Amino acid sequence: MINFSPIDNVWVGRESLRPTRSGGRKIKKRILTVLGAACSLAFLASGTASAGTNSGWVYTTDWDPGGQGAFGHDGDCLTVYDNQKDGYNVEIHVFRMSTYETLAELHTTQGGGSHTYQCFPSKVPENIKVGVRVSLIKSGDKFSGFKYNVIS
Repeated sequence: MINFSPIDNVWVGRESLRPTRSGGRKIKKRILTVLGAACSLAFLASGTASAGTNSGWVYTTDWDPGGQGAFGHDGDCLTVYDNQKDGYNVEIHVFRMSTYETLAELHTTQGGGSHTYQCFPSKVPENIKVGVRVSLIKSGDKFSGFKYNVIS
C-alpha cells in the first residue's frame, strides 16, 4: 500500500513509514552535525571580528574634498590619493589613540591626480585602537579629516 508522508512531502510505501532504530540514529547524527557546524561558524565569526578593522575612506575637510586615504589593518597598509590639481599635497597618518603618537605616515609629492600606497607591518602593533588622519596641505594651510578608534 502507498501512502503520503507529510514529513518528506512524497508518496512512499507503507513499510517506510514505520520508525526504525537506524532512522533515529541518522536524525541524531544530522542534528549533531548541524549543531557542530553552527558552533564552528559562530566561533570563526567572532574571531574574525576582533582581528582588526579597516578605516574605509577618510576624506579631507575642504569644501570639495581634494584628498582621501585609507588604512587597511591586514598588513597595516596605507593608501592616499590627491584628487585635484590645486597645488596641495595629501598625507595620511595612523596614530595611537592612547598617546596620539604617529605610527605610520604617507604623503603624495606630485600634486593633483597622484596616488601612493605602502604597507608598514612592523610599525603598527596589532589589536590596538588607532586613529586615521588625512590632510590636504599647502604653505601651512591644512584641511584634515579623521576617523577614530579603528582596531589595528
